[in-house]
Amino acid sequence: MKPEYMPLVREQFYGYLIEECGEVLAAAGKTLRWGELSCNPEIPPECRIANADWLRAEIIDLENAIRLMRGYLDSAEDAGEFWDAAKASGRKG
Repeated sequence: MKPEYMPLVREQFYGYLIEECGEVLAAAGKTLRWGELSCNPEIPPECRIANADWLRAEIIDLENAIRLMRGYLDSAEDAGEFWDAAKASGRKG
C-alpha cells in the first residue's frame, strides 16, 4: 500500500476493511461463476490474470486490511477511544 493511502482515522480503517472484503467477494464470485483459469475478457490481453491469481491477490490485500484493523482496534481500546454509535445517537442497543 502506498503511504498516502494508509488509513489514519477510524472511518478510513473501516472503509479499507470493507473495500477489501468487497473485492474478495467479487473475485470469489467471478471465480466460482467462470472458473479458476478463466480471465476477464474486458481487460487487455497483456494485463489479464487467471481468476485464481486475482482471488489470491485480493485475499492478500484483505489480510493486510485485517492486520491494520486489528491494530486500530487494539490501540483504540488501549486509549479508551471506542465509539458507541447507539449512545451518541440516543438509541438503546
